[in-house]
Amino acid sequence: VSGGDDYKIKVWDYKLRRCLFTLLGHLDYIRTVQFHPNATQFPWILSASDDQTLRLWDFQKRTCLSLLTGHNHYVMCAAFHPSEDLIVSASLDQTVRVWDTTGLRKKQMGGSTGLDSPGGMMDTNGMGRPGGNPGGVAGATALNVQAELFGTNDVVVKYVLEGHDRGVNWAAFHPTLPLLASAADDRQVKLWRMSETKAWEVDTLRGHVNNVSCCLFHPKHDLIVSN
Repeated sequence: VSGGDDYKIKVWDYKLRRCLFTLLGHLDYIRTVQFHPNATQFPWILSASDDQTLRLWDFQKRTCLSLLTGHNHYVMCAAFHPSEDLIVSASLDQTVRVWDTTGLRKKQMGGSTGLDSPGGMMDTNGMGRPGGNPGGVAGATALNVQAELFGTNDVVVKYVLEGHDRGVNWAAFHPTLPLLASAADDRQVKLWRMSETKAWEVDTLRGHVNNVSCCLFHPKHDLIVSN
């Protein structure tokens, strides 16, 4: 999967060396895209964009499942938690947000009607097809418009982490511990801890002399790498 400055997400078969389909919906540059770590059970793609939103897509149905709104500046990155129903996003609005996808998971496992799927897809021949219910029912259209404007309530904000003094470029979950790391234009890497009910800043790592664009936990050792 790839995302670009053409506002498009493309899914490719790299053995056939061709684009299978294009997902349309973002209104500005796309910063990051990621497949769900359990893509067999959840055929989801997560995308972050300069249009200040995140989107969750079903790459089998080729539709947008959820529009995540709340950031008020570019969303620089978004990532799935490796094992829990969580997403983390970092934005130039100086915040890191953690989102709970439990509702969406339950809805998907229960079988979705597809009536509230914002966004759509485009075939490789460039012919657009609307997302959601192909029946063209007026109620479905109204729900589509509502979801497009306001998002769906299947994904909710769990925490908003404030502490950086400049825009945040990156955020990453620890693979096993309830920890987060974030990197920002304030030249700092911050460490955060999460519980079931709250999240708080644990430490600040200082040493960069310019903007920090990325950070990542080591899977086994007590290490963070940043650049």
